[in-house]
Amino acid sequence: MTQIEYPDFEKVVMAVGTVLSAETNPKARKPAYVLSIDFGAQYGIRTSSAQLTQNYTADALVGMQVVAVMNFPVRRIAGVESQVLVLGAMHDTQGVVLLTPTLRVEDGTRIG
Repeated sequence: MTQIEYPDFEKVVMAVGTVLSAETNPKARKPAYVLSIDFGAQYGIRTSSAQLTQNYTADALVGMQVVAVMNFPVRRIAGVESQVLVLGAMHDTQGVVLLTPTLRVEDGTRIG
Protein backbone atom coordinates (compact mmCIF):
# COMPACT_ATOMS: atom_id res chain seq x y z
CA MET A 1 0.00 0.00 0.00
CA THR A 2 1.33 3.39 -1.00
CA GLN A 3 1.13 5.96 1.78
CA ILE A 4 0.07 9.52 1.07
CA GLU A 5 0.37 12.69 3.08
CA TYR A 6 -2.65 14.55 4.48
CA PRO A 7 -2.35 17.35 1.87
CA ASP A 8 -2.85 14.66 -0.82
CA PHE A 9 -6.09 13.55 0.86
CA GLU A 10 -7.26 17.16 1.07
CA LYS A 11 -7.12 17.40 -2.74
CA VAL A 12 -9.94 14.84 -3.07
CA VAL A 13 -13.32 16.58 -2.86
CA MET A 14 -16.00 14.19 -1.61
CA ALA A 15 -19.58 15.19 -0.90
CA VAL A 16 -22.99 13.74 -0.06
CA GLY A 17 -25.82 13.88 -2.57
CA THR A 18 -29.34 12.50 -2.94
CA VAL A 19 -30.18 10.22 -5.86
CA LEU A 20 -32.97 11.83 -7.91
CA SER A 21 -33.26 9.09 -10.53
CA ALA A 22 -31.72 5.75 -11.45
CA GLU A 23 -32.16 4.12 -14.84
CA THR A 24 -30.62 1.01 -16.36
CA ASN A 25 -27.93 1.80 -18.92
CA PRO A 26 -28.60 -0.53 -21.86
CA LYS A 27 -25.21 0.35 -23.45
CA ALA A 28 -23.15 -0.81 -20.46
CA ARG A 29 -21.10 -4.01 -20.90
CA LYS A 30 -21.67 -4.86 -17.23
CA PRO A 31 -25.10 -4.07 -15.72
CA ALA A 32 -25.12 -0.46 -14.51
CA TYR A 33 -27.39 2.43 -13.63
CA VAL A 34 -27.25 6.01 -14.81
CA LEU A 35 -27.77 8.09 -11.67
CA SER A 36 -28.85 11.71 -11.42
CA ILE A 37 -27.66 13.00 -8.04
CA ASP A 38 -28.41 16.32 -6.31
CA PHE A 39 -25.37 17.71 -4.52
CA GLY A 40 -27.07 20.92 -3.40
CA ALA A 41 -26.39 24.53 -4.34
CA GLN A 42 -22.61 24.24 -4.22
CA TYR A 43 -22.23 21.37 -6.73
CA GLY A 44 -25.64 21.07 -8.40
CA ILE A 45 -27.06 17.99 -10.08
CA ARG A 46 -24.49 15.56 -11.45
CA THR A 47 -24.66 12.34 -13.45
CA SER A 48 -22.85 9.09 -12.70
CA SER A 49 -22.67 5.63 -14.20
CA ALA A 50 -22.49 3.03 -11.43
CA GLN A 51 -22.43 -0.77 -11.34
CA LEU A 52 -24.85 -1.20 -8.45
CA THR A 53 -27.36 -3.66 -9.88
CA GLN A 54 -26.29 -6.62 -7.72
CA ASN A 55 -27.45 -5.04 -4.46
CA TYR A 56 -29.82 -2.21 -5.41
CA THR A 57 -32.91 -1.78 -7.55
CA ALA A 58 -33.38 1.51 -9.37
CA ASP A 59 -36.39 2.30 -7.16
CA ALA A 60 -34.42 1.63 -3.96
CA LEU A 61 -31.69 4.07 -5.03
CA VAL A 62 -34.05 7.02 -5.53
CA GLY A 63 -33.98 9.17 -2.39
CA MET A 64 -30.85 7.48 -1.02
CA GLN A 65 -27.95 9.66 0.02
CA VAL A 66 -24.59 8.61 -1.42
CA VAL A 67 -20.98 9.75 -1.17
CA ALA A 68 -19.10 10.69 -4.33
CA VAL A 69 -15.77 12.10 -5.46
CA MET A 70 -16.55 15.43 -7.09
CA ASN A 71 -13.24 16.46 -8.65
CA PHE A 72 -12.17 13.57 -10.86
CA PRO A 73 -12.17 14.34 -14.58
CA VAL A 74 -15.42 13.57 -16.39
CA ARG A 75 -15.38 10.10 -17.99
CA ARG A 76 -17.52 8.82 -20.83
CA ILE A 77 -18.81 5.38 -19.78
CA ALA A 78 -21.12 3.40 -22.07
CA GLY A 79 -22.46 6.57 -23.67
CA VAL A 80 -22.89 8.40 -20.34
CA GLU A 81 -20.95 11.45 -19.22
CA SER A 82 -20.06 10.31 -15.70
CA GLN A 83 -19.35 13.51 -13.77
CA VAL A 84 -18.77 12.04 -10.29
CA LEU A 85 -17.51 8.76 -8.86
CA VAL A 86 -20.01 7.23 -6.45
CA LEU A 87 -18.15 5.44 -3.65
CA GLY A 88 -18.80 1.98 -2.29
CA ALA A 89 -17.13 -0.96 -0.62
CA MET A 90 -16.18 -3.42 -3.35
CA HIS A 91 -16.49 -7.05 -2.31
CA ASP A 92 -15.60 -10.05 -4.51
CA THR A 93 -18.91 -11.85 -3.99
CA GLN A 94 -21.23 -9.21 -2.51
CA GLY A 95 -20.59 -6.61 -5.20
CA VAL A 96 -20.64 -2.88 -4.47
CA VAL A 97 -22.09 -1.72 -1.15
CA LEU A 98 -22.67 2.03 -1.21
CA LEU A 99 -21.10 4.41 1.29
CA THR A 100 -23.96 6.41 2.76
CA PRO A 101 -24.38 8.61 5.85
CA THR A 102 -26.08 6.96 8.82
CA LEU A 103 -28.01 10.20 9.42
CA ARG A 104 -29.47 12.45 6.73
CA VAL A 105 -27.31 15.50 5.97
CA GLU A 106 -27.66 18.49 3.66
CA ASP A 107 -26.85 17.71 0.04
CA GLY A 108 -23.36 18.97 -0.78
CA THR A 109 -22.00 18.28 2.71
CA ARG A 110 -18.26 17.65 2.35
CA ILE A 111 -16.58 14.47 3.55
CA GLY A 112 -13.35 14.87 5.46
